[in-house]
Amino acid sequence: MTTFALFILLFLFMFMGMPVAVALGLSSLLTIMAFGTDSLASLSLKLYETSEHFTLMAIPFFILAGAFM
Repeated sequence: MTTFALFILLFLFMFMGMPVAVALGLSSLLTIMAFGTDSLASLSLKLYETSEHFTLMAIPFFILAGAFM
């Protein structure tokens, strides 16, 4: 049921004309809030902890370097 709701929300947001990144983030946030047991504070803490990994930080910089080229 959770996976079905996630995909329905994702396709709904993309059908409304949202960019893919925003649709992915918003649909996953709404699905976690509706079906998960975690609070919003723990989600923001996990997002901050994940952003401190250097391998994940390299991905946006490679995209930026590709845009400059």
